[in-house]
Amino acid sequence: MHRLKHSDIRNVCLGLVLMNSLFYSFSSSGQNSLKVFLDSAFVNNPEAASINTQIHSFQYDNQMITAVLQSPKAYISSELLVTPYLNNNGNIIDVAPSNKAIGYDIGITNGGLYSMLFNLDLPLLKGKQVIHLQEQNRVEVEKLKTRLRLIETELRRSVGSMYFDALSQQASVESNRQNLALLNEEFKLIKNLTSKGLSRISDYKMMELELKTDSIDLNTSVSDLELAVRQLKAVCGIHSRDISVLTNPLILATEPISKSSLFIRSFSHDSLATVSQQKVFNDRYLPQLSAFANSGLNSNSIPNIQRHVGLSAGLLLTYNLFDGHQKKINQDQQLLRIDEAEHQKGLKLNEVKTQADALLQNIGKVGNELNKEKQIQIEYKELLELYQDEVMRAQISVIDLITFLKKYSSINLTVSIKEITLNKLINEYNYWNN
Repeated sequence: MHRLKHSDIRNVCLGLVLMNSLFYSFSSSGQNSLKVFLDSAFVNNPEAASINTQIHSFQYDNQMITAVLQSPKAYISSELLVTPYLNNNGNIIDVAPSNKAIGYDIGITNGGLYSMLFNLDLPLLKGKQVIHLQEQNRVEVEKLKTRLRLIETELRRSVGSMYFDALSQQASVESNRQNLALLNEEFKLIKNLTSKGLSRISDYKMMELELKTDSIDLNTSVSDLELAVRQLKAVCGIHSRDISVLTNPLILATEPISKSSLFIRSFSHDSLATVSQQKVFNDRYLPQLSAFANSGLNSNSIPNIQRHVGLSAGLLLTYNLFDGHQKKINQDQQLLRIDEAEHQKGLKLNEVKTQADALLQNIGKVGNELNKEKQIQIEYKELLELYQDEVMRAQISVIDLITFLKKYSSINLTVSIKEITLNKLINEYNYWNN
């Protein structure tokens, strides 16, 4: 029987120490939950930030509507119009030019215009227009809020999917680590048996090679996990490069919604927006009435200009009589848009229901499979104790042991992945059940 080289044992054990140190340094750097990533993704989403700004902007729009349509306007105006004459006996400016004078007809300008006035305008009967415009703004705000909810829901879906994919990579790392640790324990037993001449040196060498191979697999799975987590952080706008353990969240399926689905709410808003736009358009056919007043200097001649100070006031009424049937054309356009919104709403509602029903069936199927695999996992764990006892008695070959350990590791990984897959399916179902 060949004697074992001390350097061989030392190299394998050193490799195990390094791989375990790698994993534990990875896991002790901190913990991250799905909520942390979701919150960061929402805060750093540019469209969500833009929508929040637009919602605040509509508050100022409502104030502007009231200011433009109902508030009085006061302003100062001044005008100077000079109409000079040539060949007028030397009088360049005159309110009674001679018949030979060259210039505008005195009846047009009456000599010129000289004014400096304080003006006041007050729109009247604008209450209905204000209501319709502010109603239009309220519908736009509701559309933006719905879009904000959709962004949050879409992020829960997309970020959640990436998170569960990274969690699967983490499960693979943990499975490889546990398998390597278990293999190392059996390796120590084989080493002890070989040193006593109860096991072949070839069995020992085979175990040694298997340990090296599994160490490489662990290293590869750690690299894959690091890449998955960094990609997840990049999507969520997290600048930290630390790789920390991902916690496995408890995802519960939401109750079937009783109110209108979030996915069809936008189509309802489109219909309401169309109705409000039509009301605003029709307001131009209402009587437009405003009051005005001015006071100050208003003269068309320089002589006695100081006496041409006074005031005036009046009302201005306009009413649209005919504009080529624009009102009827606009009404037909708006009805077409409402019909299209209702059609799209029906199509989306059917898609949402189909997706939710299909996911519910998959969730039930995966749940049943998981329960069966957990029972198999328990039986494999009991069988492991039997194999370990037979190894100590040198009653089993190394090849059989390695084969069993691989199956044992595989069933453990399958259960972990299936649990993550179930959570991923529930997360997808909750997306469609909004």
